[in-house]
Amino acid sequence: MKVKLSASVICADLADLASQIKELEEAGVDMLHFDVMDGHFVPNLGLGPVVIEWVRKVTSLSFEAHLMIANPGKYIERFVAAGSQIVALHIETVDDFRRATGRLQMLGASPAVAINPQTPVDRIEPLLEVVSQVLVMTVQPGFAGQPLIRETLAKIGRVRDAIEKRRLNVDVAADGNVSFQNAPAMVSAGANLLVCGTSSIFSPGLTTSEGVRQLRAALARPPSSL
Repeated sequence: MKVKLSASVICADLADLASQIKELEEAGVDMLHFDVMDGHFVPNLGLGPVVIEWVRKVTSLSFEAHLMIANPGKYIERFVAAGSQIVALHIETVDDFRRATGRLQMLGASPAVAINPQTPVDRIEPLLEVVSQVLVMTVQPGFAGQPLIRETLAKIGRVRDAIEKRRLNVDVAADGNVSFQNAPAMVSAGANLLVCGTSSIFSPGLTTSEGVRQLRAALARPPSSL
């Protein structure tokens, strides 16, 4: 199973973002992940469509907008227009998820469903046929630098089992403390997409290219016991 790497833009050096994105491209990162926060659904503020519009001008990498916001349906069109090919909506914030996915597909974007650590997997199982990705939060959403919630590894496994049972082509993403130590265990549990931030490719003291290299090397080793 090929493991894809998604770079969390909010963890980058925003003062030097264009050059960092070029370095990420050269290092072989697969996509860019934009954490969108409004201070309501999560107690923090994050990136918006204007940032995505500007970054779209300097790269052809795929973009994912992760909407950690209340009432995300109001903003779907803006994030797609800004350049997001994938839009992840939290199951906890959307009343009619199938309607939202239909709107995204009509706009030419791929819908993803995000799930918080405390939300049971059965909430998203009926949606597996209409999404391209399940984004499993392995920390509480809203802040970088949190420790891994170990119980979420089993949740990744349950999501992967549900997808394979249905014979679907759906990515399983792990988002939160994707460190050099934790990443192999996440992949072993069933993740094939890793959202990478300050625990790996944006680690202090490393260039982004070195962070990517070290993460790929870690994934080539057997997972350690967590």
